[in-house]
Amino acid sequence: MRLPTTIVATLVLCLAADARAGVGDTTRGLEIYFIDTEGGAATLVVTPAGESILVDCGNPGTRDADRIHAAAQTAGLKAIDHLIITHWHLDHYGGIARLSELMPIHHYYDHGIPHSLAEDPQNFPLLIQAYKKAAADKRRTLKPGDEIALKQNDGSPRIGLRCLCGGGEVIPDKDGAPANPIAPEHKPQPEDKTDNARSLGFLLSYGGFRFLDLGDLTWNVEVKLVSPSDKVGPVDVYQVTHHGLEISNNPVLIKTVRPRVAICGNGARKGANPGVISTLRRVPDMQAIYQLHRNVTSEPQDNTDPDLIANAEEKCQGELIKLSVAPDAKSYTVTVGGKGRPKRFETRMRMQTSLPQNPQEVANVEKVTLIAASGKHSFQDPSQILQTKLDTLVTMEFEANTALVDALTHIIKKYGVNVLIDTEAFKAD
Repeated sequence: MRLPTTIVATLVLCLAADARAGVGDTTRGLEIYFIDTEGGAATLVVTPAGESILVDCGNPGTRDADRIHAAAQTAGLKAIDHLIITHWHLDHYGGIARLSELMPIHHYYDHGIPHSLAEDPQNFPLLIQAYKKAAADKRRTLKPGDEIALKQNDGSPRIGLRCLCGGGEVIPDKDGAPANPIAPEHKPQPEDKTDNARSLGFLLSYGGFRFLDLGDLTWNVEVKLVSPSDKVGPVDVYQVTHHGLEISNNPVLIKTVRPRVAICGNGARKGANPGVISTLRRVPDMQAIYQLHRNVTSEPQDNTDPDLIANAEEKCQGELIKLSVAPDAKSYTVTVGGKGRPKRFETRMRMQTSLPQNPQEVANVEKVTLIAASGKHSFQDPSQILQTKLDTLVTMEFEANTALVDALTHIIKKYGVNVLIDTEAFKAD
């Protein structure tokens, strides 16, 4: 059975009543700024409610913190609401001392502070003290499966941020989840004993838009996210892991999540390795690969298209890449630098949300099938399942030729919801 090209089904999402915490500007979408830290990492997210999430804060010194502050000002921010440190390498948290002087930071998240760091015995004792001083009693240790509560806007798609991995562990497989047919292609690498393997990684969702950021997670832990079952699902945008180094970016992960757009936070002489660029190019769904820098050590053909590179020269002005998701989450644009032209992409899974005036409206469906993680049950009378408060009706569209089982597997696994299906909305090929 195949899905028709247009509306697929009406889903009933049983959301917590307090999930819609506020009313905001429904004309504003989601923004993600990929800030150039020249081989480090700093990704700034601004939600439709104006809430901010900064993932990592670059290298020690003034350059990277100043660039983050400038991007925040451009986004209209006066503070950072949530700072996530993926792991304890200086190119990811070294800018904390300077940044915390430039603007307030309200909440801090990490995978836990170790007593020492074998791979950086010289810098870690000093830098971690700066982090502890800035975070004080505002920090929280995250574990796989944790979520960071974000403000929701009535009338806007739901936004969520879930931790997928941390401390070398990943979220568990669900009971009865099908095996990932790509998983057997995994070829293990030698064990990585550095803090890279303990990186925090996240899935950011806004309506049907899905963005994956795994910090510097390395090869053998990456595969745990998609083996034996796929615990991530397809994504729209993939922040190329570990700056595009080959000890990360396991092809099994990339082939499983099938990104449409990849954005590589590399430096001129660090990351965007030819092997990784080649892996990304082989993804059938891939529509564009972006780089913060041209890899000056590679041949031109081993870099992405010149128009998709923010900084072509090693001595640069630190141009960033900006991603903007439309308010309805059905499309997004990516813009390179301050003078680049936005390139538009369609969101893979498009969703519309609205609050029904009367939840009993769903009873107009003559026969429904309730499909949940626990199994499949048919009801002649939909009122049998209206005991649960219905907060939001969601209409979801998929691409033409998407298999029904793939669509439902994604819905159930990703959103943890019950699915009401009007059987007349489907037709066989």
